[in-house]
Amino acid sequence: MKKFENKTGFAFLTGILCLIAVIAQGQITDSTIRFSTPNLNLVFQPPLRSGFNSEHPLEIELPQLNLAVNLFENYMQYLLKLQKIATGTTLQMIYAPGQSSESWDENPNLIKLSDTGMNQILQKVNRFLADKNTTDAAYLLDNAESLLKIPDNFSRRTCEVAEKIELANLSSFIDSLEPDCDMAIADAGLVFVTRPHKNGNRILRFSEQNNVCSGSIMLEPGKAWYSGLRPDKKGQYLAFTEGNEPMLIKLGKSEPVKFFPQRKTLLMAMEWSPKKPVLAGMVLDLDTQERLFFVYDAEKQKMVDLAGIENLKANYLYAHPFWSPDGNRLIMTTGRQINLIDLTEYRVYPGITSLPNEISELIWSGDNNSFAVVEIIGQARSKTVFDDYDLRKSVLHRFRINKDFSVTEDHAQSIDSRNSIKLLSFWTNDRVLYLEGHLISKKLNTPFWDLSKSFTAYLTPAPTQSISREDSAKVKKSEPTALPMKYLYVFRNLDGKFNNVYDAGFAHTNHVYSEDFYNLWFIGLRRPDELEASHGSFNLRASPYPFPEKNQFVFVDYPSAKMKKFCRFLEDYSLRFLRITADCSNLYFLANFCGPLNVWEGSLDSIVNGLTATSEPTESQN
Repeated sequence: MKKFENKTGFAFLTGILCLIAVIAQGQITDSTIRFSTPNLNLVFQPPLRSGFNSEHPLEIELPQLNLAVNLFENYMQYLLKLQKIATGTTLQMIYAPGQSSESWDENPNLIKLSDTGMNQILQKVNRFLADKNTTDAAYLLDNAESLLKIPDNFSRRTCEVAEKIELANLSSFIDSLEPDCDMAIADAGLVFVTRPHKNGNRILRFSEQNNVCSGSIMLEPGKAWYSGLRPDKKGQYLAFTEGNEPMLIKLGKSEPVKFFPQRKTLLMAMEWSPKKPVLAGMVLDLDTQERLFFVYDAEKQKMVDLAGIENLKANYLYAHPFWSPDGNRLIMTTGRQINLIDLTEYRVYPGITSLPNEISELIWSGDNNSFAVVEIIGQARSKTVFDDYDLRKSVLHRFRINKDFSVTEDHAQSIDSRNSIKLLSFWTNDRVLYLEGHLISKKLNTPFWDLSKSFTAYLTPAPTQSISREDSAKVKKSEPTALPMKYLYVFRNLDGKFNNVYDAGFAHTNHVYSEDFYNLWFIGLRRPDELEASHGSFNLRASPYPFPEKNQFVFVDYPSAKMKKFCRFLEDYSLRFLRITADCSNLYFLANFCGPLNVWEGSLDSIVNGLTATSEPTESQN
């Protein structure tokens, strides 16, 4: 498939070439972001990030630019329809915060922005338009508030491929020029989004039941920017951050609750229990610089008291909580030591086991009494290229939790490999399903990775009665069982931790921002009925490992060719902010298919099968 070139492509290219000629060499880099609408072209040179763990400068700025592009394109179309400006008038803008403007040519046709404030942009646009003899200046707006009151003249495109594969624009049920910029889904058919507004951003809720969609504004702008949307499984509660501080709101309630009302905190991570409205996570106290682990009961609106919590040294923990399937237990790890929190006993059991080397990932068994981890021995030699041959080996360990909360390893199920090991799930309560193969970074960095020939799916050997490591050496171990796997396709939403902005869809109208890794693994493997169609894991490894953070495994029974075409569809349209429901029935993603950045939804079956019957993607202008 080829990306669509819109009708203004030639004019846009000409405008960009003029802008590059105007700016001194070195002002525009490979990370330049370009916005294009029929009457507006904007070149944006993003500022550099100050550090790996620092707040990304585009989290707020990019949604504000998306909104500005929509509002000023609508402004131009409004003036053109009233015939108050000349036909063919276009806005050529550049915004390069932190860059010197001394070398910019004083081109009267180039609007140079110093910030994203709507009033400031409006003043410069009006000054540019008023200088033209063909403009009726009496119809130019005098404040940004009026931009939001102009009737919606924004011409929406019709995306033919979206129609053929039966995609629905959920955002159209709250018709607005405000683009969606963050999205989270719950199992109950609920979608939560944030949209930039004049004084911040708002949280909205979309729902779909019996093919009927509706939407409403859930929360008006607060004192700071909303982000990090996390609904519980049923969609009754929504956790989020306001200015990086964790908050909670109940569906139908208008007032959010602050988790730490007496502290100034920064959220590091939080995850809901899979079965109950209980949230676990970690914050950084900005005054003391201490990490604080928490478990919050949403129904009771208070923190859960845990005996022995003083023995859990949060400053040494990874922030991600690993929940058991029943939501009664969770594990926090230092990367080598494992700590158990039991919510039936309301007690912390620190240091139940430890390993001499780094733990990369952890999965629970379905009965909540076992877990498996992968231990990584050695380090990557390069900071940019990953090759698992640089490491000494990977080791899979399987542990059982005893009734007294001690832990015993089943050494008969341990796996040593010179290659990479990727945990998928417990196949049953007794055997672990995993992938093994040689993993190396691609020469060409693309979001779609075909690992079908690189990895094999295995089950660990049958378990034994727990014995010591020394005694296990005397016992003849059985071999892992290889499983027939038709394909293994992985789609990465980020090309790298510092590549966060993508043109999701086509035409450069709005751009999507994403900072967290979300890797989708499509696995052509028959599974037992008790194994869920989709589930996830969290990988603790950092760059250059190509699949860190959140990984979702999707077991679907589609032919290899259809799944490859589906992955190519995601890649060709750069659909980087996407989610699949737990039952693998529906796909949600952010895209600018119709103009503004919106939430699109479709049946996975309709998309996969529909793509087989479609030709090259096209669009038409309404």
